[in-house]
Amino acid sequence: MVPEFFGSTAHFFITAVISLFVIIDPTGNIFSFLALSAAAGSRRESLAWRSCLYAFIILTFFIILGRLVLTFFGISLPAFQIAGGLILFRIAFDMLEGRGHFNRLDTSSSLVAAEYRDTALVPLAMPLLAGPGAISTILVLTSRSRSHLEDLLIFAALTLILLLTYLAFRFAEQLLGFMKESGMRLLTRIMGLILAALAVEFVIQGLRVAFPAWQ
Repeated sequence: MVPEFFGSTAHFFITAVISLFVIIDPTGNIFSFLALSAAAGSRRESLAWRSCLYAFIILTFFIILGRLVLTFFGISLPAFQIAGGLILFRIAFDMLEGRGHFNRLDTSSSLVAAEYRDTALVPLAMPLLAGPGAISTILVLTSRSRSHLEDLLIFAALTLILLLTYLAFRFAEQLLGFMKESGMRLLTRIMGLILAALAVEFVIQGLRVAFPAWQ
């Protein structure tokens, strides 16, 4: 019983870490960060820290109040798991195709920091880090959580991924020089494949709960 408990707990944490890493995409977002922080100079580190902090606050809000949000709108947990899985699959498909929101290498050139009052909040924290995809992932994970311990594991996974995001922003130029454009594009497609598999798993789990006779 005890090994099974730790096994299921570890599986839940690993699922949370992988899904949040893929959807927040620390490495893919460095293109946008470099474009928006080009004129920041010595303030670049502060910009990286504040953007991750804002994203942390936004996503933590949905960890704490996720179930209340779903209950308020009368949405059952299995229904949201299925809907969230489908949304994440669409995002994964865009990543595999190298287009849409995740084609950041091509879209980052259109980002101008002067157009935003606080670039750390908008657009870095919202919607690049804590956008609809990340919020949906948090809500799907929350809907799958069965205890306060698993809620804490979601919190721990989010903390870990945003810490990695801060480090990716902090050393963005070095990462870009190491991985090159082709490496970044390849990594985005690999993460898209992983996200697609996770999205399908979310849908399957939701269907199993909604239709117990199918098991």
